[in-house]
Amino acid sequence: MTQPELTTAPVLSSNPTYEPAAAPSSHAENPSHISGDISTIYETERTVAWILSNGYTCITLQFPDELLGDSTRVERVLQDGLRDADRKLSTIEDGVESLDIAKPVPSERKVYILADTSYGSCCVDEIAAEHAAADCIVHYGRACLSPTTRLPVLHVFTTLPLDLQALISSFVATFPDKSTPVILTSSLPYSAHLPTLQESLVSQGYTATFATSTIYDPSSPIPNRSCPPADVISSYHVFHIDEPLTSLILTLSTLTSSTSLQIYDPKARSTTVSFASRRLLRRYALLSHVRASGIFGILINTLSANNYLETIRTLQTLLAKHYKKSYLVTVGKLNPAKLANFAEVEVWIVVGCWESAVVDERREMWRPVVTPWEVTAALDGGEGAGVDGWRGDWGAFRTKVDEYEAARGEDGDEKGDNDDSNDEEESEPPVFDMRTGRYISSAQPMRAPKTSIAVAYSKEEGGEGAALTTTQKEKGLTVMIGNQISPAAEYLQQKRGWKGLGSDFAEVEYDRDGKEVWRGAEGAVVEEGRKGVARGYVVDRDDERT
Repeated sequence: MTQPELTTAPVLSSNPTYEPAAAPSSHAENPSHISGDISTIYETERTVAWILSNGYTCITLQFPDELLGDSTRVERVLQDGLRDADRKLSTIEDGVESLDIAKPVPSERKVYILADTSYGSCCVDEIAAEHAAADCIVHYGRACLSPTTRLPVLHVFTTLPLDLQALISSFVATFPDKSTPVILTSSLPYSAHLPTLQESLVSQGYTATFATSTIYDPSSPIPNRSCPPADVISSYHVFHIDEPLTSLILTLSTLTSSTSLQIYDPKARSTTVSFASRRLLRRYALLSHVRASGIFGILINTLSANNYLETIRTLQTLLAKHYKKSYLVTVGKLNPAKLANFAEVEVWIVVGCWESAVVDERREMWRPVVTPWEVTAALDGGEGAGVDGWRGDWGAFRTKVDEYEAARGEDGDEKGDNDDSNDEEESEPPVFDMRTGRYISSAQPMRAPKTSIAVAYSKEEGGEGAALTTTQKEKGLTVMIGNQISPAAEYLQQKRGWKGLGSDFAEVEYDRDGKEVWRGAEGAVVEEGRKGVARGYVVDRDDERT
């Protein structure tokens, strides 16, 4: 049975009936919360003391998605604690002094909940806090502890419960030799259990365990953790509580190349060995893709981490030196759909905190997503960077690149840096993709083209240079904007196309005078739809549905 032929554009909206939203479930039915005493888990007394000692009046509370179920309860406990503290300070003498009209009246404290962050939940969202004119931020849950630049921050890691007896039994089964050197580490919510764990292991005869402590140093061999001396750390096994992130697995796997990385799952109460060699091989395979690519997107994944602007400038300089074109993009939280909108970008470089530096491969991004260290290793050989680059140590990134450039000196510069722009293009070194074995002709799109101007366009006569220039480059066209080669504009000109709604039913042509000439049936008339808020739509100006 064939479908009837449409003579007009299909209706793009319907007139369904809207059911009222279900009543919010109780807190007991909400899995997004931590069971236990709110005051203890969220350290409300320490938070209140910190707020009062610094005199903050506008406080923002940042929660990750998994802790939003407790956000309102934590806010109420903090409000009660602040009011009780103010009452204790309001003595009779304070009341008499308050009669002095010259003394300013203290402003009321306001507490805001940041329910959604601009980037990763591990980063402190200073941008969202500044929208509320906040004085400070209280960050809850897992954190990358990257240095901030605008607002003071208090980190509350929300200690999670842990079955120590099951953990010790699993540890003993994993390391029966009690003289084995082992580093005890964990995710931040479990870090409070490490001293107790080490004491229990020492009482059972283990003599070479090292319990890490939390420090604010993402550039440490184990990020934000104290470590054994550098000359002996490679001889230690690592026992990590909770599943580590991809960036941390790569870092720990580098440290334990000659030993082992054991991961304990608190929910399953079991220990498994991490086989990260395949992940490392896949990451190193991306270096060949970086060398063969010509268009890079520098992806801003943070606006609060210290030194991120300096890292961006360093990356732009590095890519320009190797004749690579770079574009600066910010899209908020990463997902495949957002990055797929920039189809011309061949490789994305993430500038974010150390936790978000390595994007999980299971997210199936449209193009490879790499770290600044990987770009440096691919283009300059990696002599200027160390293993800490896996996790985005931005403070050390610029220093290492500067040291590498100084070590190379003038004798180590590429010969192509001072080549005359009129040199034959055949003299450029060929670039091959080592994965496919194919020649890549677009690996260096910023080489000065050996061309003659074919078309020039300027918005105003007598303007300063051409705004858009199309030049002949062998068999193809090179688009230049403001006298700069633009591979993205070239991609847009040659490969992208778009037709509006109703294009299947109405075709538009242009006559010699540039006027539109319609062919076929016209589209449907646009009608006014619903308006209002989600709990009560207004339909046809009279009928209201909830």
